[in-house]
Amino acid sequence: MKNPAMSFWLSAANQAAGWWLGTATSLARRQQQLALAEMTKGPRTKRRSKMRMGKAKRRTKA
Repeated sequence: MKNPAMSFWLSAANQAAGWWLGTATSLARRQQQLALAEMTKGPRTKRRSKMRMGKAKRRTKA
């Protein structure tokens, strides 16, 4: 004979376990993607502004 209370309880437990597993998996996948994006990002270099890239002023003899 089947026990409807046990069936209901196991069904709810299985649903909760699936939700937790899906949440944990998506969180791990998101962290992996962020770590990979951080590792593959190029090095940050300090760019000179266009104003400063003009010709250097020459010294004049006094």
